[in-house]
Amino acid sequence: MILPSGESTVEGTRTTFSAIGQISSLVITVPDHGFNISSAFKVILTGDWNLSVMKGKITNFAIDFLASPMDGKRPHMHQILNFRSTDKEPIELANDSSSIINGTVDIKINGQLIWKSAHASIAILNGSTFMIDPNDKDTDNHFAEQPVYGIVSRLIA
Repeated sequence: MILPSGESTVEGTRTTFSAIGQISSLVITVPDHGFNISSAFKVILTGDWNLSVMKGKITNFAIDFLASPMDGKRPHMHQILNFRSTDKEPIELANDSSSIINGTVDIKINGQLIWKSAHASIAILNGSTFMIDPNDKDTDNHFAEQPVYGIVSRLIA
């Protein structure tokens, strides 16, 4: 990878990169009494995400995914946008193609803003896995204390 002058802060890290991928996750709600995976309530998540970072700052971020409960009732769309980093250091992609970013996001359900400035962490791990973990308290435990996972389809650095 060739980096323009000033685009690297530490040997092997990059402060300009972009990535896209798919959300492909399963949220499992476990009852308080006894764990049985076959009777646990499940919600299938599927959709797309993208992230662009230029010179250590997020310039574009969006996630759109369908949440479809296993019983087929009340499927709904999530839009997660307006990620604002709360990290003091510039955002970097490490030499193993990993990045963890803390910040806040706005979350819409079916186009309606439900949570504004909810704390969340996003991560790209080894250039192949994507994760967003919205804060449970800030989102009324909507994501059942579980991150949303996906894959990285394309990473440009």
